[in-house]
Amino acid sequence: MKMKQFLECEYALSNRIKCATCHVVIFKNELKIGHVYLKKDEGQQFDKKVWYHLHCIKKWPTGEKGQELPLFRLQTLKLEDQLKIKDLYKSLQDKPKNKKEIKVLSKQEQYEKYVTVKNLNDPGQIDEDDDCIML
Repeated sequence: MKMKQFLECEYALSNRIKCATCHVVIFKNELKIGHVYLKKDEGQQFDKKVWYHLHCIKKWPTGEKGQELPLFRLQTLKLEDQLKIKDLYKSLQDKPKNKKEIKVLSKQEQYEKYVTVKNLNDPGQIDEDDDCIML
């Protein structure tokens, strides 16, 4: 069965929920954002909610394949809290993605990165590199 996912924002109804990022209690009436997973299987419905403090979100939650998820219940919040969530979303979208740089090594750099064996018959003739420890 396919799982539905969406985001939900609301004020905490009690002190029984912990933030999934910092593992600290989300206090009553504090703003929280939840990532909700719904799965229907043979008439039964399973749901899982993962809650976050607003200030603990460093990356906007996405679906399994990186797709954007709809945000529900935004209109039920105070106007100032709606603006906080919208500003957070915009700031996280504007951040550049952390892409790993791929460095192509020259033959000389490749040669320097590996242990050079001068003479296979004489193990005492092995040069050590910074990345290599002789055992």
